[in-house]
Amino acid sequence: MLDIIAWYTPVVLTLTLLLLTWRLGNYKNWKTHYSTILFIIAVSFFACVLTHDYPLWVYHETFLVSTRTMHELRLALVLLPTITLLYLTNYPYKSKLLRQLTYTGIWAAVWSMVEVGYVLLGIITFHNGWNIWWSVLVWLIMFLVMTIHHRKPPWAWFICVIFSVIVIIYFNIPFG
Repeated sequence: MLDIIAWYTPVVLTLTLLLLTWRLGNYKNWKTHYSTILFIIAVSFFACVLTHDYPLWVYHETFLVSTRTMHELRLALVLLPTITLLYLTNYPYKSKLLRQLTYTGIWAAVWSMVEVGYVLLGIITFHNGWNIWWSVLVWLIMFLVMTIHHRKPPWAWFICVIFSVIVIIYFNIPFG
């Protein structure tokens, strides 16, 4: 039974996210978030290229998504742009810092739980020292950096470079 659920989960998640974005995202003002969407896509592709021969996580075959590359493309070109649009559209910009941090924490927690579900279903496995806690940290940093990029893009790039260097060194990722 879990095999059947795992087989269809990525497609169901993708379609659900697209539907939610269509209903709750601000498509009329998508250009407002366009540079941040491109930024998130670029960071995702960088992580994919960086870990291609030294994977920290591996997606496994599911319905309509047969390879790791296809999963990574689905993530970079469909999931992350829709997540970015939903997150930034509903971000509480005018609220106090605690509310903004809570909003970001909730988004990171939700997507971390989705990833835990993927692990439990065998859709994704971790390798070379990576674990769910690193993924939780990445989700948290991603949402924080997404918010920063929307206002101050150079700082977002700086944070991503620093975090990338830390990950490369900590996990001994061959570079170059």
